[in-house]
Amino acid sequence: MVNLLRLLLLAFFIAELFGEWIHDSTVVFFTKPMVLPLIAVIFHLASKGREMSWRKPMMLAFLFSWFGDVFLMLTPETPADLEVMGIAKNPDFFLGGLGSFLVAQLLFISSYRKAVYHDRPAMHRWWWFVPFAVFWLMMMAYILPPIQAHPEKSLATIPVAVYSAILTSMAAFALMRWGRTGTASFWCAFLGAFIFVVSDTLIAINFLVLTEPTHLAGFSIFLTYGIAEYLIAEGMLRHE
Repeated sequence: MVNLLRLLLLAFFIAELFGEWIHDSTVVFFTKPMVLPLIAVIFHLASKGREMSWRKPMMLAFLFSWFGDVFLMLTPETPADLEVMGIAKNPDFFLGGLGSFLVAQLLFISSYRKAVYHDRPAMHRWWWFVPFAVFWLMMMAYILPPIQAHPEKSLATIPVAVYSAILTSMAAFALMRWGRTGTASFWCAFLGAFIFVVSDTLIAINFLVLTEPTHLAGFSIFLTYGIAEYLIAEGMLRHE
């Protein structure tokens, strides 16, 4: 059953990427909202019957990620992007998406902290966090000035800064599992977290910095995002 669902997930994922590639909002409308629920169902079935304290926060993380997908799907990408399938788009949905993903990142962090061998000491040192802090500062220096210069986007200044800090922290907490879980579990989850940062960085550049998103913005963002969510799910499932 799980393998069949993985094939179904792959089919919807490819269809979604195709819709993004050809800029067909109708295809995206029907395929994008299906990807996260399928990942969640796969995770639920594959973890069923196992004593996992991080199972519930992971399921909630997928739920809030799905909320974020829906909110961002209903956020206009350009001034002329007013509706999809008869549903009016609203710029305010961007903050709804940001808030949903912020909750999802906190839930991922909670899961990472629980999915470790508690009888093993933490191997990380404080300087492991320096690259994440430097990356966050560099992104804020690049992203915030264009946001503050734009009257409509300026309200998102603080939410974007806070979300970006939580996002990079999520990747840092994934790194902290080094030596406290199996190799496959660590690398799947950490690569997923890293790619998640890449995906959200692409969102920030395309929709907050640039006046118009690049031609393949939607394709590259969902490609990295879908892979990230799946790798995180697989990484957590592989923790024994």
